[in-house]
Amino acid sequence: MSRHDSAYRSLFSHSAMMAELLQGVVRQEWIAQVDFSTLERVNGEHVARGGKRRVSDMVWRVRGAGDWVYVYLLLEFQSRSDPAMALRMLTYLGLLYEEIRRQQRPLLSGRLPPVLPIVLYNGLARWNAVQQVSELIAPAVGLETYIPALRYLLLDEGALLEGGSLPAGNLATLLFQLEHAADEETMRQAVQALIMRLQGTGLDELERAFTAWLVEILLPERAPGVSIPRVGNLQEFNAVMTAEKIDWSLRWKQVGREEGLQEGHDRGLHQGKAQLLQQLLIRRFGPLPDVVRRRLAEASDGELETWALNVLDAPSLEAVFRQS
Repeated sequence: MSRHDSAYRSLFSHSAMMAELLQGVVRQEWIAQVDFSTLERVNGEHVARGGKRRVSDMVWRVRGAGDWVYVYLLLEFQSRSDPAMALRMLTYLGLLYEEIRRQQRPLLSGRLPPVLPIVLYNGLARWNAVQQVSELIAPAVGLETYIPALRYLLLDEGALLEGGSLPAGNLATLLFQLEHAADEETMRQAVQALIMRLQGTGLDELERAFTAWLVEILLPERAPGVSIPRVGNLQEFNAVMTAEKIDWSLRWKQVGREEGLQEGHDRGLHQGKAQLLQQLLIRRFGPLPDVVRRRLAEASDGELETWALNVLDAPSLEAVFRQS
């Protein structure tokens, strides 16, 4: 488990944090019927592939309208979305249900409890992986009934903040704002809002968890090389942050560099396809006129791939492009 995973796990090991995530961010109809005084953590350490345990994920349960509802919170700290996430979640929920059976925790009806699978993602790039596992499986006539159907709830922190619908002062909202603060002023405002939110609540352990996350995880990631004195609470962290000049935009600059490298890589692949097709055309039809060379240079990936197939059996140079 990474240090970031461990720190987030520490934050979401507090019932107040989990309750506000459900009430303020998830906000589904069934949550209005929940008795949050019954919210409790469940031992969510289950064996995955090769016996490896996913100890970073969180499993909670709460009484809904008459019986228990489980919440599986998968913490995803990657720079980009995982195309296989729906399949991973199907595996993890299967393991969780096996654990519930092993512990003999069925509902009063004797059936297994419903589980809300949540993926909490903090990357800067927007999540674009499918959320329904059936979309990863090729369709087959007559077998539709037997294709697994499981959808997870995606909480893309950046997208939620951009949408502007998160409740102000909500603990999960404040966490997302701290995670995605792109400049010093935004960070300072989020820290001050968090101080105000926790003041007088008695959530001292949660405040210490936030302070540890800011000092040990967020600060080193955003401002490597900047050291601060030991602090014991958010007020002390805020005072130190005010005294230090910290460039909180480093994460965005790094992502920009990575995207630039990826763009350069993609552009290089595209140029390679155009050059290869040009050589094939010359080999089959002789020297190419300038208009064809320009057309190759301006073509999309899809056009290049179509023309590359056409060149195999086209009777003339004109036919390569006419058949596209």
